[in-house]
Amino acid sequence: MQNRSDESISIFRAKWVLPVSADPVYEGAVAVKGSSIIDVGPAAVIMEANPGSKVVNLHHAILLPGFVNCHSHLEYSVFRGLLDNMNFGDWLLNFLDIRSILSQEDYLASARLGAAECVSSGFTTVADSMYAGASLDAVNAAGLRAIVFQEAFGIDDGKLAATMAGLSARLDELEESQNDLVEIGLFPHATYTVSAAMYRAVARLARERGKRFATHLAESSEESAYIRSGSGVLALDLREKVGWEKMTREAFGVTPVKYLQQWDVYGPDFIAVHCVNVTDQDVAILAGSGVAIAHCPKSNAKLGCGIAPLPSFLAAGIRVGFGTDSPASSNMMDMFSEMRTAVFLHRGVRRDAEALDASDCVRMATLGGARVLGLDGRTGSLEPGKQADMIAVDMEHNHFMPIEDPYSALVLGGSREDVFFVMVAGRTIYDKKVLLTVDEEKTSAAAKAARQKLIPAHL
Repeated sequence: MQNRSDESISIFRAKWVLPVSADPVYEGAVAVKGSSIIDVGPAAVIMEANPGSKVVNLHHAILLPGFVNCHSHLEYSVFRGLLDNMNFGDWLLNFLDIRSILSQEDYLASARLGAAECVSSGFTTVADSMYAGASLDAVNAAGLRAIVFQEAFGIDDGKLAATMAGLSARLDELEESQNDLVEIGLFPHATYTVSAAMYRAVARLARERGKRFATHLAESSEESAYIRSGSGVLALDLREKVGWEKMTREAFGVTPVKYLQQWDVYGPDFIAVHCVNVTDQDVAILAGSGVAIAHCPKSNAKLGCGIAPLPSFLAAGIRVGFGTDSPASSNMMDMFSEMRTAVFLHRGVRRDAEALDASDCVRMATLGGARVLGLDGRTGSLEPGKQADMIAVDMEHNHFMPIEDPYSALVLGGSREDVFFVMVAGRTIYDKKVLLTVDEEKTSAAAKAARQKLIPAHL
């Protein structure tokens, strides 16, 4: 190992270091210079190789890459808890009723609250689907790494040219806010809110501009009924609510996955969110197309949508990461509960305790998520040359002590309340449980004011 003597190097040592791309290191350390990791290994070795460096002792902590949230809606943070006991179709219809109540400033307050929650929960990267245009400001202010996806809607192909011209202009506007941490993507909303022609046009635009794009896909039985037979709540009630009831709806006779296959959508730059209601043939189609999947176990279970066949995705070689989805559906943006939910659900439904283990979950929550987003060259693991995106989880008072298996301790015993340190690109944004980039009091007050507007409508 090359000897270094640079005072700008900081060494972060912890009881356990989880590089994710390599075996756990007991009494390990990570050396950081500027925005990058330069060394990972045993603390004694790292300190000897970098004499005179600043040493930050994280004590009884697990130091690991920051979590990657592959699908969220930060703007909907203040909606949590309002529609807790509804199946997907009813939830969606009721959500549309209350979504229009908030102003642009309210959505900004909500997005800033969500971004702050992500930081304090240990997320360093977020893939966010933006409706009102507030998420971009929120992730930039919080110091998060992100891909912010602009949502797009449209089923009237007579207006397609105008819709796409507006979307292209919007992309131009958003690109002005791109930086080293934040990229822009496109998000045609779902198979029941976007026409086939628009999917094809958005895919073409995304690829011409070098953007990733994503969609909600095969999330619910209601969506499957809409695509297969042109029936159900999405074909009738939803269309009536949004003024599309007079427009022709077709029965395609196939699954949502098979439906999108026809429109030149799939490829390695495409992320399918959910994929709950899929067949074995669907899984083969997704795997053969190089598509990545954002798996949202809590949201899918809470809305009664079902359980996506995660073990089948992994066995097929599909890139999979976890997404928290919207706080309006999953309540909390919490990777610990996503991982724990996934372990229990998939073991239970398969009746197999080997269906999914803790190390699988941590990999999906970090490096797997980075691969889904195409960011694994920069983040997702602790390796020399990668960006210093890392978090520390305090396990000193955890009931798992003493720890022999740090993966098991994180997934089965860890909590977002145990996160006390977050760094993105070498910049500390959360330390000793204090947000350093967000005015917590101001953010909370603005979010509470927005929330109060929703209560009369909900009651």
